[in-house]
Amino acid sequence: MLKLGKLTDYATVLLAAMAAEPERLHAALELSGRTSVAAPTVAKLLKQLQKGGLVQSARGAHGGYRLNQT
Repeated sequence: MLKLGKLTDYATVLLAAMAAEPERLHAALELSGRTSVAAPTVAKLLKQLQKGGLVQSARGAHGGYRLNQT
């Protein structure tokens, strides 16, 4: 049996939500609402996922995160 930590589980949920629309930019607050994961946790995880190369970030008023397509 594989045991995952709570943050790993939340990260998997976020990635799955983003995979439903991989070309679209997703805002952290929007992902928080869709997944019922607290907004500060979503922001923390998205930063870690970006550092790990799993997601790309775009800054600005219409920015957000999308899955890395490499």
